Amino acid sequence: MNLVRPPTGAAIRAYRRSHYVAPGLDVRIGRPPRGWPLPGASIVLLSACNPSGRRLSAGLNAWRMSRLEVCLDSFPYLRGEGRLGRWSETLFAVAMPLRRACVVARRFGQNAVVALAPNHAARLAWLA
Repeated sequence: MNLVRPPTGAAIRAYRRSHYVAPGLDVRIGRPPRGWPLPGASIVLLSACNPSGRRLSAGLNAWRMSRLEVCLDSFPYLRGEGRLGRWSETLFAVAMPLRRACVVARRFGQNAVVALAPNHAARLAWLA
């Protein structure tokens, strides 16, 4: 079930239009993040929900997020959310190098992560 897929046009548009937040952090793709609540030179937004873009139940997504949280035990992180219209998905904002975050995200079947660096526009890192 953790198959990473190349992005579709609809997926690209959805990621780019989404609004990502965590305490002290406000993110839109293509704009510098507002706030920087974690130490370090990079923050990555990670989720374990809805792998490969397939909707799962709230309970299964919560279980997957708890499994992801175990992988973050040595990194500072905050809980957050990505939202587009009425749709939302939980995420973690993690002070973690992008390369390591991509390995973790692939393990959870994610198609992309949001990569942040101070004073730089937020960008998508596609994993396929």
